[in-house]
Amino acid sequence: MPVKLNETLVKKALADVEAKAKAYDLIDAACPGLLLRVGPKGARFAYKYETGHKTYRLTFGSPEQIRLSDARLIASDARRRLTNGLGRPDERWLIAKLRDMGKLPPKPPKREPDPAEIEQTQDLLRPGEWTWEEARAAFLAEVARTRRPATHTDYRKLLGSPELAVFEGRRVRRVTIDDLASVVHSIHASGRERHAEHLASVLRPMWSFLSRHEHRKTSGVEAGIPGLRAPERTPGDRPRANGKIPGGYTAKPHEIGRILAIARSGVLEPTVAAALQLLVLTGQRRRPIVEALVEDLVPWEETPGWGVWSMGPSHRKTAAKRGDKHRHAIPLPTALWELVQAQAARAAEVGSPFLFPQVRTARQGDEGGGHLSDAALNHRLLDMGVMASPHDLRRGLATVCQRVLRIPRDTVKMILDHNEGVRSDDVLERHYTEDDRLDLKQPLMARWVAWADEQATAAASTLPSIEALGTELARRRRERELAGKGKRTKPDGSESCEDSKPEAEALAA
Repeated sequence: MPVKLNETLVKKALADVEAKAKAYDLIDAACPGLLLRVGPKGARFAYKYETGHKTYRLTFGSPEQIRLSDARLIASDARRRLTNGLGRPDERWLIAKLRDMGKLPPKPPKREPDPAEIEQTQDLLRPGEWTWEEARAAFLAEVARTRRPATHTDYRKLLGSPELAVFEGRRVRRVTIDDLASVVHSIHASGRERHAEHLASVLRPMWSFLSRHEHRKTSGVEAGIPGLRAPERTPGDRPRANGKIPGGYTAKPHEIGRILAIARSGVLEPTVAAALQLLVLTGQRRRPIVEALVEDLVPWEETPGWGVWSMGPSHRKTAAKRGDKHRHAIPLPTALWELVQAQAARAAEVGSPFLFPQVRTARQGDEGGGHLSDAALNHRLLDMGVMASPHDLRRGLATVCQRVLRIPRDTVKMILDHNEGVRSDDVLERHYTEDDRLDLKQPLMARWVAWADEQATAAASTLPSIEALGTELARRRRERELAGKGKRTKPDGSESCEDSKPEAEALAA
């Protein structure tokens, strides 16, 4: 029979539990469906209801945890839920109700997913996708197949920049344009604005390669990054560390003479000395010099004593890419031809196809290709104490030939210009002409080399002894290498480990 539950009956029920009395139910007459189940294992409030021809019992808890008034409130809400057709009151509903009443601790906040865990799961679902290192290797292999060796070397060095090490081990699919732009911006902010532009110009074709249809499944990259650009350059010319304005310095006559005089003095390694002389006397860029092939140097049959250096398209900017098969030929006067022949004999002794083989054993992982490093030419010029760079020497040749020797501009172009002064889209030149114009170039080379020899003779008279000159070059080289490592020499000759960069620049880098 239903009875109206009260606190007295509840206390008696708890006492019966303690006495291990026989089990019984007390049905509350004041709240239909509410009952107090009493037995040896404890007393529990519950709500009994029928729905769908089935009987259910929803147990609330012990009277020690839930008061009678709270039990009636829960039972009333459960009955209202059934009456209004809101669904069957189940355990999930009861837990939410008890939390609202403060009988249970609040639901713990939903844990934000760990990005690292998400990435780990995605990696498991997409096995075999390229990491940064794998994507870089695949792209460089394509560059090596389709572009010049020098271009491959440039791309390899740029993609090995320390700033890109943050992407190592990461799936390339997860490297965003924002990530790459941050790296490019940080390099630009450090003052290396040209380097930032160059890096962006390499990352763009790399992403185009990764987003090709045949690579998408492996790379995970869906689109290229044509919008990746370095920030705009700072206005004005920024002097380099030696005070030069980039692109604004022309080698002086005394510098040209000094370089030749030192190269001929015997103080330098013969291969390096010969490369420097060919650099000065032909006005060519560094890479055609160091990559010169012995087979491209032949005697000039029409002019005994002279030779010809005939460079293929791979040594001319954009020629190979445009499909231009023409060769750039330079006549070599007698003394220069003899120098080249002597160097070719040294190359033959070591079995190298290059006129200027590597002097030192290649460092592990270096892909120099077995020829002298182009950086070696810049380093030796610095060690000689001249401001002129290889490009400044080209400007020196052009200036002297026109201003001093009064040689026509078009003739100078035949020596210095990749296309020898002819437009790259000239149909006659590209498809129908096979003339090296050696007879037109010969007077310029004869007069230029004779003038340069005069400067070398004058400079040789001012050089110290071989021993003193060797000491001087070694000192400059040592200072240059220390500066490159962030060290400088103190007045007492000891080394300081202070950073050679200004503090602001060091922090930016």
